[in-house]
Amino acid sequence: MKKYIHIALITLVGLAFLGCGTSKVNGQAEPPFKVVEATFANLVNSELGIKETIVIIKIDNSNMKLDSLYFRNNKMSLVKDFSSSENIFLGSFTTSITSHDYILDSDPKQEFGNKPPVMVSKIPFELTDDEAVVSYFYKNKINYYKILAVKEMEIKD
Repeated sequence: MKKYIHIALITLVGLAFLGCGTSKVNGQAEPPFKVVEATFANLVNSELGIKETIVIIKIDNSNMKLDSLYFRNNKMSLVKDFSSSENIFLGSFTTSITSHDYILDSDPKQEFGNKPPVMVSKIPFELTDDEAVVSYFYKNKINYYKILAVKEMEIKD
């Protein structure tokens, strides 16, 4: 009986140590860069019925290339802004702001013209609205870094 208790204790302690590493986002604890600033802005085009979200990530390491960003249940590619002397990466995604009315009828011909629903893909991270995860390549391996505070920029007309 003591043998089973020892095995159970060893298993629980082993699982506890494995759980300690899950606070990282599948990558390094400290990336080879620092996020100096992470901001986003929403641009609404009511004529087209869309909202474009633009994300700006500024880092301190000019040798790093950021690959993509997961933000607000969307994944976007990041592109370096070469017009700036700073290390700035830009990304954007659009979402619909118009509600869709669907025709539901027992006759399928009456439903012709209904647009299929837009399927939102599930990202592999659990994030709040002000958190993001950036992916980057370091030593030929993809790594992830969680940004805890992405601030909204105020856009003046």
